[in-house]
Amino acid sequence: MYRNPIIPGFNPDPSICYVDGHFYIATSTFEYFPGVTIWESTDLVNWSYCDSVLKTQGTLDLDRSPDSLGLYAATIRHHDGRFYVVTTNKYLKFNFVVSSESIHGPWTDPSFICKTGIDPSLFFTDDGRCFYTSNGEIDPHTNARGIFGAFIDPLTGKMLEDFRPIAGSCGGHSTEAPHIYFRNGYYYLIIAEGGTGIGHHVCVLRSKDIHGPYEQNPDNPILSHVSRKGHPIQCTGHADLLELPDGRWIAVFLATRKNTNVPLTTLGRETFLAPVSWADDGWPVIGDNGYVELEMPDIVPSEQHDNTGIYVDFKKELSDFPVLKIRVPKENCYLQEKSTASITLIGDRRLETPLGHPTMMAVRQSDFNCIFTARLDLGSLSGTAGVCTWLQTNYHARMGISKTGGHVAASVYRHIHDLGATTREIQLESCRADETIELRIVATREFYEFYAADTLVDRISYAGLTTGCTCGNCFTGTLFGIYSEEGDARFLDGLKVELS
Repeated sequence: MYRNPIIPGFNPDPSICYVDGHFYIATSTFEYFPGVTIWESTDLVNWSYCDSVLKTQGTLDLDRSPDSLGLYAATIRHHDGRFYVVTTNKYLKFNFVVSSESIHGPWTDPSFICKTGIDPSLFFTDDGRCFYTSNGEIDPHTNARGIFGAFIDPLTGKMLEDFRPIAGSCGGHSTEAPHIYFRNGYYYLIIAEGGTGIGHHVCVLRSKDIHGPYEQNPDNPILSHVSRKGHPIQCTGHADLLELPDGRWIAVFLATRKNTNVPLTTLGRETFLAPVSWADDGWPVIGDNGYVELEMPDIVPSEQHDNTGIYVDFKKELSDFPVLKIRVPKENCYLQEKSTASITLIGDRRLETPLGHPTMMAVRQSDFNCIFTARLDLGSLSGTAGVCTWLQTNYHARMGISKTGGHVAASVYRHIHDLGATTREIQLESCRADETIELRIVATREFYEFYAADTLVDRISYAGLTTGCTCGNCFTGTLFGIYSEEGDARFLDGLKVELS
């Protein structure tokens, strides 16, 4: 058996390719920098951080991007010795493609394709041509959604023919996430519908002509947990298929893990895996007739390692780790000294500044029960600095440490909707202003507990950090981070997330 999700925590919209014994999955990053996270595996069930695609501010403009805009779903493909990643900057409203001979880059500058639609994808035909798809509006009078397609030059993004509708919906709303595959004389078009919440599901169509018309599978949807309200896995959708070297097929897709008896989660949309079978009539089936489980029959003869969390080592390059910053990070606000295993954060504004660029670096929360740890040097502290649980600008909680008159204070501040308040502030009598202090966030299925050394400063409910019902369209998941506001803060050793 193997365990789902295969890439836990905020890792939505997975797209997969296989090159020379290695599998690569690209996941969405939205308003976070760097853009488009790449994960790597040799066996499909054990994944590690590989790299990010858009790593310079010249290639990724998120300057004024609202929360949950920025980079939407990417597709990764490999053809004729090159990797291609195509994605959408939803904030700037355009689709573009980048390419590289190596998964680690350097990647080309973004090549503009078009402004129509989201969730772009590429399909390379046997004769080497590249067919581009995304969703879009078919009927301007009814605003009906469907899938558009055209052949393009993948190196320049130039359309080689009219970009036109090739398929409509399968009866659901929010038709999106198109991917095309070729098998036994048919082009198969996978789409997602129902929105990316509890109505999310996957359908398939096929055609002898890549331009259509496409016929619907009479047994759609081929992946759906819409009827499984009590199941721990919800919101299954946005699938990408892959044929393995031995001829079997698999699918990666997004889903959420339900935290309690209501379909809420702090972890966001995660990456899941399931086998794909082909029915006698030639249609694909994902999982067990469209159902998937937290434990599934093994796909490859490899032992799946336990999720042990993550350690970001300040003695190494930060780019070696899946560290995220918000919008446009000011590099002169992050001063790393690898020789002393430290990083100094220079905070010039408050975290909740609308459309701001707060000095914060974070990692994804990957399980409901875990512990995040960071160590702060009090001797060099000016202003306020500490640790935070972060979903969005208006949905976060943070514990700040400050010094006044030789005394050290800890305070917990919560921001929910348009309300922000300090809910507890205490003096840390046992801490000297020239010492270091360990800061911890202990996460459970019900609470986040903030500790300064061994002192519990405050406990908050998880409810204000859940995706879906709490704050409307939130496409991200909770992060653990360190931050500095209106001053300097030196953090030591590294950042640690351990499962508890």
